[in-house]
Amino acid sequence: MIKITKIIAVLVLMAIAITSCAIFPMKEPDESTSKQSATTTTTSTTSGGETIHPDNSKTPTIYLAGDSTVKTYEEGQYIAGWGQFLSLFLDESVKVVNAAHGGRSSRSFINEGRLYNIDDPDFKYSFSQNGGKSIEDCIKEGDFLFIQFGHNDDASKLSNYSTIYDRMVPLGEPDANGIYPTIPATKVSTTLLPEEYTSVATDADETKALVEIAKYGSEYYAYNSGGTYKWYLKQYIDFARSVGAIPVLITPVARVKFSGANIIGGAGLHGENFAYVEAVRQLAEEENCLLIDLFAESKTMLETATSTYANYLMALKPNDLTGNWPAGYDGAYGNTDAGYTGIEATHYNKYGAFLQAAKIAELIIKIGFEEKANGEYFNFSYHILRTPKEFVDPSNLMSKTSVASLESLFTIINVTNPNRTYADPQEVIEAIDYLVSLGEVTAENHLELLAKCEEIRAKYDALNVDDRPAVTNLATLEQYEKAIADMIIASRPEPVKTVVFKADDLLASLYDSTVEEQGFTIVATTDKTMEKKSKVVTFTYSGESYTTAYGLSLGGSAKFGTNRYVSFTVEGPCTVTIATQSSGSSARVLNLVNSSNSVIGSYEAGTSVTVSSIDIEAAGTYSVGSAGSGIYIYYIFIEYFE
Repeated sequence: MIKITKIIAVLVLMAIAITSCAIFPMKEPDESTSKQSATTTTTSTTSGGETIHPDNSKTPTIYLAGDSTVKTYEEGQYIAGWGQFLSLFLDESVKVVNAAHGGRSSRSFINEGRLYNIDDPDFKYSFSQNGGKSIEDCIKEGDFLFIQFGHNDDASKLSNYSTIYDRMVPLGEPDANGIYPTIPATKVSTTLLPEEYTSVATDADETKALVEIAKYGSEYYAYNSGGTYKWYLKQYIDFARSVGAIPVLITPVARVKFSGANIIGGAGLHGENFAYVEAVRQLAEEENCLLIDLFAESKTMLETATSTYANYLMALKPNDLTGNWPAGYDGAYGNTDAGYTGIEATHYNKYGAFLQAAKIAELIIKIGFEEKANGEYFNFSYHILRTPKEFVDPSNLMSKTSVASLESLFTIINVTNPNRTYADPQEVIEAIDYLVSLGEVTAENHLELLAKCEEIRAKYDALNVDDRPAVTNLATLEQYEKAIADMIIASRPEPVKTVVFKADDLLASLYDSTVEEQGFTIVATTDKTMEKKSKVVTFTYSGESYTTAYGLSLGGSAKFGTNRYVSFTVEGPCTVTIATQSSGSSARVLNLVNSSNSVIGSYEAGTSVTVSSIDIEAAGTYSVGSAGSGIYIYYIFIEYFE
């Protein structure tokens, strides 16, 4: 099978068609519910039959401070944070700025200058969220600051010493009434590491840690500098109020650890009896601060799903598995050949995170944001969308039996298929027959047929997985899609420059260190090797036939920055095409990452040789490596066009 993707804008076909179960299909909101709150708490007056809404002249921005369960991920990743979906439940007048980032605790977020600016000439920390600006640089009076930390603060897992120096935050001992203390921290020199860390860390660990914390400037809040979890969270409350913004504490989402029918706490699970969660609730009451108890809501959601079906809401391990949502997720779920090793216990997939965002939108109304306290709150009642214009629903990729078991989750909010009716496969069969009646693919009609193929693919992807085998002429649609892809390639101009990597020309049979060859960098280690293996395949690209005698076997998942990947530098906008193949019995994924190790695209590695292309928009260094298990690379073409 030869699959060409991203050659030009119109060539987003096959599995990437927009469907009712794909990520972000467009749908007009139901007029009867689109701007109706989950619980109506305000009234409006009418004049001449026209509704008069309250005056909301001070339109706020919602800033999100949090960790990996909140952050925004790449579109191709299955893992997601609720912060990337919250704006879907708000109308266009309310902006959401997601400043959350993975691995951050309430302490490190401050140390890194993400909340407010660090006035220190030695401060050298940089980040990309919020355009590299602190929240202080942007937030204004009347804005909201949503605050969710806990996963990386949790010091109940203290035996895992590796994150003590930059993440963990002590909870402190509760008093006789179970109230956790709010003890202030004092900054210490960035030449000092906490004893809890140095007592177990190696010299190399300490050196690495000192290099990292030196970016904070001359002083920082260390793990043992006195501050407790509630004190660090209080800094966010105090900061927001100091600039006239409204702070909102959010309890961390539940982690997936079941005992029977119940989600349980413990070391690394928000502490015994969910101590870190309780501390957030206590602080909200003590500081008269708005609270969204997302932990309670997510715990109920998971327990309703049960330990069997809760997995459908979670991210996959490893997190670098990528692909088209939700079809790629469904194909990787439980598929060890695709690199799957298990279900995440902490992070949610796109649908799970979407449901968390939906619940937050609902709770914004229920907890009374429109009431007065420290000034008049913005009235969200007419700005929350119960049926967002864009949304995620992977339920068509689950059997109807599984969907029925999860029905209470799917109806928490009004999703793509609220009445749970299923599309008719006969419509897809007839649409493919009609496609055939239009004739073969030609230079004159291929773009017209492309639009028709995308329409049919959308119909097919809207089918429930139980009904898809009924489409017995699907292969015909795939043949048309391939012919159109070939036609688009054939009609494009000749490249002005081409750089080629060829496995046949590799000089060694085993790579166990970093080697430069053919203008490319092969990165391997002694325990994560790559091999030049005999592999005869034939493929066609851009009208030419290629036959190889060898392939570069990547062996296993890439750890970008460390091992098992191939890097190259491009001069500017170009197209990178790779001829690749899975070494197993099922298709796998080859990731393309930039110099920041962010996935910018994925290549399919089929069970037969697969040719895929991705457009790169800017000069820089890029790398390709397996998202899971073994993959062969035969050719890499880097083509520059005028």
